[in-house]
Amino acid sequence: MKKKKSMKDKIKYYCIDLFSGCGGLSLGLEQAGFTPLLFSEINESAAKTYKANREKGIIQIGDIYSYDDGKIAGHLAEWKKEGINEIDLVCGGPPCQGYSGIGHRRTFNLAKKDIPSNHLYEEMIRVIRKVNPKIFLFENVKGLLNARWKPTGNKGEIFKAVRKAFNALNNYIIRWDLIVAKDYGVPQNRPRVLMIGIRKDILPAHLKHLEKSKCPDNPLAISDGFLPSSCGNPPTLYDLLSDLIDPNYLDNLKTTNYLTKPLSDIQVVLRTKPDGTLMRKGDPITDHVYSNHAKRIVEKYTYMIENNGEIPKQYQTKKFATRVFPKIWGKNGPNLTATSLSEDFVHFSQPRSPTVREMARIQTFPDWYLFEGPRTTGGRRRAGDPSIGVWDREVPKYTQIGNAVPPLLGKAIGMHLSKLLT
Repeated sequence: MKKKKSMKDKIKYYCIDLFSGCGGLSLGLEQAGFTPLLFSEINESAAKTYKANREKGIIQIGDIYSYDDGKIAGHLAEWKKEGINEIDLVCGGPPCQGYSGIGHRRTFNLAKKDIPSNHLYEEMIRVIRKVNPKIFLFENVKGLLNARWKPTGNKGEIFKAVRKAFNALNNYIIRWDLIVAKDYGVPQNRPRVLMIGIRKDILPAHLKHLEKSKCPDNPLAISDGFLPSSCGNPPTLYDLLSDLIDPNYLDNLKTTNYLTKPLSDIQVVLRTKPDGTLMRKGDPITDHVYSNHAKRIVEKYTYMIENNGEIPKQYQTKKFATRVFPKIWGKNGPNLTATSLSEDFVHFSQPRSPTVREMARIQTFPDWYLFEGPRTTGGRRRAGDPSIGVWDREVPKYTQIGNAVPPLLGKAIGMHLSKLLT
């Protein structure tokens, strides 16, 4: 009779998370058994959030350009002394403001070739080449597939350049796919491009027939077994958020303690701490702070809730439309994507914008996850000002959440990659 493996005997996987943001992908990978050794994040608020939710000892890199080959070699040598001979995974989602369909409405009219962040995939490739991980994972927005370097360029030319650059990593077999988060139990649509590279010498037996192939033009990562097939059913927003409804939210414009016990299975999951204890009725809750809306905004939101999301004519604008959260999904499931602005959505039963905690739940962050930095900020400060060469951007809590990879999606990917590694 085989002896059951104890926790001590379990295989450990180690990863490096580039352009980590507030740590959504890392959290999902951690839940799947990976340990992040190093993360890179240039924004101070997002980096503080990442570190606030993890034990001390993880290495932080700011500007990826400063992480030169000498520093990489030094870290690899240090990890080798600790018995970590190889890095299992290098993952990253280079900033996507230049490709994002949502971002277009708030960014400046500038050729994508001239936006520095649109070339950061080249830095990710440089790190991969030096670290030589067993697997790498590149993540980005759907808009990358059709993006042009200039308005007169060819549709899809940026992603073609990205694939060509990654294909230069000759010791990897690479596949990519377009996935939607709702297929992995996340309560939003959220389409994302994922590219996986597996080092040839650790290619699993069932993928050996692919070892001489290049990254194809077509999305084959799921069908070829590089990414998991769809799994999990997304909860409704009522099941997700009903325990956070405070009938007296206007009294103090914040709720500091849970008013009920968990009312659904997903609430139990998100209210469970890493040590396994459940956040119960009366326990503290963070980031459940409400916007102090003007009277006319409350009237607008009330009308929308009572009229199936319709926006009264006097409140309509040419910029973009606010949507009411649906209590339950239609026949095609979740039809929204969490964004960086609280005013993009209206709560399904109260005339207000969602709180940071509610948006975090829609991204499947657990309630114990803390967010650092300002709650929100002005649009110009979020976008920077490329017209005068200012690329620095403030990343408040809503933006950190909106930019993140949903941890539940990260976990599904991590579980699949751990199987490939074994």
